[in-house]
Amino acid sequence: MLTFKRFSMLSLEEAVHLFNEGFRYYFTDIHLTVDALIKKMANEEISPERSLVAYDQDQPVGFVLNGFRTINGQKVSWNGGTGVIPDYRGKGIGKELMNACMDLYKQEGVGCLMLEAISENTKAIKLYEKIGYKKTDDLVFFVSNESLSRDAFSYSGSYDVVRALPQEIVALDFYEHFSPWQTQAQGLAGAEAVVVKSGEESVGYALYRSVRNSEGKIESIVLYQCEGKPEFNEKEDVILCLLHSVFQPALTDCKRMTFNFPKSNELACRAFQNEGFNTTIEQVHMSKTI
Repeated sequence: MLTFKRFSMLSLEEAVHLFNEGFRYYFTDIHLTVDALIKKMANEEISPERSLVAYDQDQPVGFVLNGFRTINGQKVSWNGGTGVIPDYRGKGIGKELMNACMDLYKQEGVGCLMLEAISENTKAIKLYEKIGYKKTDDLVFFVSNESLSRDAFSYSGSYDVVRALPQEIVALDFYEHFSPWQTQAQGLAGAEAVVVKSGEESVGYALYRSVRNSEGKIESIVLYQCEGKPEFNEKEDVILCLLHSVFQPALTDCKRMTFNFPKSNELACRAFQNEGFNTTIEQVHMSKTI
């Protein structure tokens, strides 16, 4: 019979060992150090005290990491990782962990649950669907390691592109509050943002991060969100303007990619495909109201 304890009861060495074993031979074989796990949990607002570990007698055999935020006035929890060690897979432990988490979420007064799952992981997706999660979008990681042509993401309109703080774009009336957890402005320390204006009206925004080397040169650019104002007539042009601004076609030797980017953003996805970006990973975005 399984018992459940809080993740915070593990030592750091035990925690990282369980995490790594839980993802061994998975679709992506993740291996973290103690420092990397601490950084992950801090950046993603994962609560060790409100994350669960499943035990078979004295042996930890699986876990669920839970993150918590208040988003647009609603308490939300995110499943930041479900893992079961290889010898215990296929025994229903994931389902028991999720059921135990449901009790915890209710105790915490959570109203909305969110998670992502790799699209190929049909077993996990079916489990989440059985307990009430529904797919809200497909997510894709686009990547380009090649130099872009100087006219990439060309647009015809005349707009002002203004740099902004990530917290400023949250105030826009068309900001995507319930975008995938790791793409939300409040969890992206050090991220950058731009807003496109048509006259005095804000008609689009992008949230991204530039990674620089020791000499300050941009080595890679990661895009998290890129949205145009829904009712604006020139929305496609605005999206192209944002992508041109963020990905800076004039830069050479620069890797460009998206992170958990929604396929429902068809205008941007089509622009990536037109510019020769490749798809690496695809996930499903799922949510549940409780």
